[in-house]
Amino acid sequence: MSRFLFVLLILLFTNSTCADPQLYPFKLSFRAEPGKQIVMAQNNGPAPILATVHLLNPQNAIVDTPSPIVTVVPPQASIPIASVHGAVAGKGYRVSTSFKYSIGDPDAVHDPAATYRLPFQDGQTIMIGQVIGGRITTHRAPDSRYAVDFSIPVGTPILASRKGRIVDVDQNFTRGGNDPALKANHVLILHEDGTLGMYSHFSANRINVSIGQWVEEGTLLGYSGNTGYSTGPHLHFAVLTNTRTADGTAKYISVPVTFVNETPVQKIQFTQDQQLVAHYPVQ
Repeated sequence: MSRFLFVLLILLFTNSTCADPQLYPFKLSFRAEPGKQIVMAQNNGPAPILATVHLLNPQNAIVDTPSPIVTVVPPQASIPIASVHGAVAGKGYRVSTSFKYSIGDPDAVHDPAATYRLPFQDGQTIMIGQVIGGRITTHRAPDSRYAVDFSIPVGTPILASRKGRIVDVDQNFTRGGNDPALKANHVLILHEDGTLGMYSHFSANRINVSIGQWVEEGTLLGYSGNTGYSTGPHLHFAVLTNTRTADGTAKYISVPVTFVNETPVQKIQFTQDQQLVAHYPVQ
């Protein structure tokens, strides 16, 4: 779901700047200043990034900041996180680096007044599969505790439940089954309060939005499927916060949200095996 990367680079500093390969949306870059190199955490993506960076095994190098360096990098931003200089002047020096990152600001708090529409077109009939308070088979981790599984046929249009910016998309996976190692096609939306809306199990190559795009509530995201860890066609929906753990790494936690159906306007309380019809007349 999240974009976790682990990269090991050996950097040799002489009189010129050495930069790592291009990585999207996060990378390390290096800015040369007199007598030292400034390590820059660079986020080229549309969402905040929680990054954990290690600067390791210095050879003739002095690093001014101990590892790990845990930092939040705003979208489309580059910030200094450390400097490196040679222990012996006039000689080359080197340091290895590694990092991992996850999408989302760990200080984001879900807006308690926020409401969500059912992510389906007007008139669509759905069945509630897994939901908190019902029989739980796979929703045991913190990132799925408050998730809802909507049982729907393959090819059902999936709409945005809340407005926001698309910050992650996967749509190239083709397999589904009772195997946690299988990856699901998904769309991740950054809401205005910093939380993340996760929509999972889309059909392969049937997602209609792209990273960086702004979507309004009710925008078509793509079409449902049965990809990833799935024993039957459904949409997995959760709202997530990206929280820090004791060692500074990321941990996604789902939060409870309020769904509202229209005509008449009413809050929805999901129960296992409940059948619902979406009522959102086109204006």
